[in-house]
Amino acid sequence: MAAVTLLEDWCKGMDLDPRKALLIVGIPVECSEMEIKETVKAGLQPLCAYRVLGRMFRREDNAKAIFIELAEFVNFTMIPSQIPGKGGAWEVVVKPRNSDDEFITRLNYFLKDEGRKMADVAKILGYSSVTEGMGPEGSSQFKLAVLQPLKESMWYRKLKVFSGNTFPGPGEENFEVWLEHVTEMMKVWPVSMVEKRRRLLESLCGPALSIMRMLLANNDSMTVEQCLDALTQIFGSKEDCRTSQFKFFQTFQLSGEKISVFLLRLEPLLQKAVRHSPLSIRSTDMIRLKHILARANMTTSLRGKLKLLDQRGCPPTFLELMKLIRDDEEWEITMAVIKQKQRNKERDRRASDSQVVAEATVSVPQGIVQAGPYCENSTQTIQERVAPCLKRRRLSGHGSGEEVCYQDICPKTENAPPPKESPPLAAEERGNEAGAGAMSHPKP
Repeated sequence: MAAVTLLEDWCKGMDLDPRKALLIVGIPVECSEMEIKETVKAGLQPLCAYRVLGRMFRREDNAKAIFIELAEFVNFTMIPSQIPGKGGAWEVVVKPRNSDDEFITRLNYFLKDEGRKMADVAKILGYSSVTEGMGPEGSSQFKLAVLQPLKESMWYRKLKVFSGNTFPGPGEENFEVWLEHVTEMMKVWPVSMVEKRRRLLESLCGPALSIMRMLLANNDSMTVEQCLDALTQIFGSKEDCRTSQFKFFQTFQLSGEKISVFLLRLEPLLQKAVRHSPLSIRSTDMIRLKHILARANMTTSLRGKLKLLDQRGCPPTFLELMKLIRDDEEWEITMAVIKQKQRNKERDRRASDSQVVAEATVSVPQGIVQAGPYCENSTQTIQERVAPCLKRRRLSGHGSGEEVCYQDICPKTENAPPPKESPPLAAEERGNEAGAGAMSHPKP
């Protein structure tokens, strides 16, 4: 069992406030009662009044523990976390800090040192009427009246800063963003109107703070709504009805922009256009629906649903329209994923078929493989036979150059049949063979 849990259980068993008790653990078993009293007296008596209510043995750390009641609430700034003792330092265990209680405790000590009371704090905060005619029996009511504004102003999320300058500085917002943020936060804060107005002034600086202080000096009963209306008249947009409507109707869906994103970008413009125009708030949904149908690219199914709602005169609200659009976008994404998986499977199947075909073409019949050497031998034989023929043609001066070139390019093979020649040409060729080197005279 943890030491803090032991302290809480001990307090419950003895009907004590955990804020007025502490536990000292880690005391060696061999320590006597007198040694424990002397050690605790040296460590705690200079700080606060106390009394020891009991002691026990803790099996977890094989040591003793003592339970002590304090005369006042635990002062975390004074109570030590350890006290020196026999066998080393003894650990002092108290209830974990509570921010509200710790603040009130420090405030009590501060007021005690200053010689003041809670009534003085109430008068400073403007709650002096609470203490009038109050007896001792009304102390609880007085504490609630004083502590409530204190707790309201302790923990909260501070507003964004607005200065009213033409160009916002670091950490500042323009008026439109600041106004929207402040309006939303004022709705959710469960605090008094005085505290809301204080937090509003806390978020202002520069010219805006100076103007608001001047307005409150003239009328200190202004509500938060009246303060925001005054700031809107001074720093708000000067757009008229026509300008707001023109900006809205000229808003188109960007290339590659989702319909849901387009709807989010369109909604502030629509609200501003309706706010500055005599159009009824009830017609906002219909205007939004018709603008989405005219300006957005969407699937056939979604367009059919929206057209049906338009024809029936039942336009969806902003949230309902957003839900319809988001459902359609999620369906499109799901179908795209399924189609991509199907394409991947088809591509894998084609790759597998191509691999099978490639493996089949690798194994060629043996006869085709052996045809290579025969072709090479035949080519070599033709080249050997053509070489002497070319040599004889070059040595002999007979024949035209065209014949030599033609025969060089297309030599006669051994197996090729000789061309048929006419008889006169054949006789003339035999005469040339008989008388080699003789001149033939033409016939008269």
